[in-house]
Amino acid sequence: MDLHAYTKTIFDIFSINKKYVVPRFQREYSWGDDEISELWRDLVANIATKSGKLSNQEYFIGSLVLVGEDKSTAFNIVDGQQRLTTITLLMSALVDAFKELSLDDLARGLYAFIEGRDVSNKLFFKLENENPKPFLQNSIQNYDKVVANPGSEEETNLRAAYQFFLARLGKASLMGEFSDFWQQAGGDENARHRAILEAIRDQVLTFIKAIYITVGSEDDAYTIFETLNARGMNLSPVDLIKNEIFKTLVDEHPVDNAKFKWKQLYTTLAARDDRLDIDVYVRHFWLSNHEFTTEDKIYKSFKRITHGDKVTIKTLLDQLVDESDYYKKITAPISADWPQQEEKSIADSLVALNIFRVTQVRTLLLALLAMRKKKLVGLTDLRDCLMVLEKFHFLFSAITSSRGSGLERKYSKYARSLRSVGTAKDAKRVLSELKTDLMQKVPPQEAVRDGFRKLAYTTDETRHKKLVQYIFRRIELHLSKTNEIDVGTITIEHIAPESDAALADSVGLLGNLLPLGTALNNQAAADSFVKKIPLYRNSTLRVVGDFVGRYGSQTTWTEADIDNRTTELADLAFTHVWKL
Repeated sequence: MDLHAYTKTIFDIFSINKKYVVPRFQREYSWGDDEISELWRDLVANIATKSGKLSNQEYFIGSLVLVGEDKSTAFNIVDGQQRLTTITLLMSALVDAFKELSLDDLARGLYAFIEGRDVSNKLFFKLENENPKPFLQNSIQNYDKVVANPGSEEETNLRAAYQFFLARLGKASLMGEFSDFWQQAGGDENARHRAILEAIRDQVLTFIKAIYITVGSEDDAYTIFETLNARGMNLSPVDLIKNEIFKTLVDEHPVDNAKFKWKQLYTTLAARDDRLDIDVYVRHFWLSNHEFTTEDKIYKSFKRITHGDKVTIKTLLDQLVDESDYYKKITAPISADWPQQEEKSIADSLVALNIFRVTQVRTLLLALLAMRKKKLVGLTDLRDCLMVLEKFHFLFSAITSSRGSGLERKYSKYARSLRSVGTAKDAKRVLSELKTDLMQKVPPQEAVRDGFRKLAYTTDETRHKKLVQYIFRRIELHLSKTNEIDVGTITIEHIAPESDAALADSVGLLGNLLPLGTALNNQAAADSFVKKIPLYRNSTLRVVGDFVGRYGSQTTWTEADIDNRTTELADLAFTHVWKL
């Protein structure tokens, strides 16, 4: 490997007419407030005030790894993209700060480290990144900026970082950051402001230092990329998988298909309000398709299974993109995903599993939806399996908080078994085996009773609100045998009001709760138990009707009644509503 390493300043790096290109395999710009604030604090901390003057101290920012020959006009960035981009954003904000003070010579002088001219006297940006184009170039790197709205998360991060620095470079902010200098130095405020800006400029250009490492080939770059990860440089398995995909799928004409597909993957996972974590998705995808392994070993598994084969890797990338849509529907379900009436229960079960905060099962869910598309899992089997999973995880996860050790491995095994079948009959067999397996892990009835006693919902304790609404919705569906109730129309009524000091420890328990329509709930809120019963009789909900039939003849409502009803609901859940 032909490797060269030097110590260089930002002045050394950006003063020469070379481009620093963010290559295809690199992740998007992702620095947020924490990273940007840390860089700013380090910069400011290394500028000291002595006798009314500012002095700079060296500051080391780590290594930059680049691909290219010393005589070439462009380097690809292997490691250091986030830092070089952030420094470019800071320099651009500094340019604008100088312009604000009408210091055009200083602004132009610094801008030469952002934009250069090649041997043909054509302008180019010294940091080149195609992904956020033209937003980065027009709205941040330009000397005369074009106002535009960001169109992606990366562009939003770029703008936020630029605006962070611009705000910190304002006079009011710097008066606080450099209060000693501001009090000690002579001259008017603009002169002091200029002096601080020049000190920050010098700190960036001359006193920030990096280990500047260049290698001659892209293969060497990928090796270094992987080695850096092994040395704890915080590159995720997904970064390394992306690296390998881009290394193998190098065709960029007529389009860069690998880059297009990867961007499509990100777009799908970011399509809903709950942005999905690509690292989590890739692991669930891998466990569903290939083998069970821990997160830190996903990349080794990928390398071993794909063997660097172009066709295999292309097929895998296509499948990653296709199944990301399934994953979106699994983890952020909406009714529009399942528009047909016969599909409604599918959406309900997926919503329920998310209410339970169950993630291990997503490995199996991916396989179910994939095999549904292949017509090897029918609609009825899909609905039935989802209902089994919903019932099991209600009792196992949501109510008893049982230890899920081994479940993820189990789901991975059944997912891969399901994907390997060749007929619908074989798929039915796998799903039947899964149900039998899960039934062995259903918690005992007394554990379910204990779990029900721990559920609570009050104005101040809302952690279980969605779960409580879900419970009453499912009980109502069981009792009425219809799908006519909409959970959105249910409010939760406290039979003994929350203001009842004598029952303060019990008012939030499930036995003291009833589902009611909003109008009835408002009428019943402040009444005594005896006055509430006639109002409850007006409800069309079977849950409420059963309550009135069971307790409507009483004149009081006690802590013992609440405890008894909590147990009754738990037993109904275990023996009927959520029985597998």
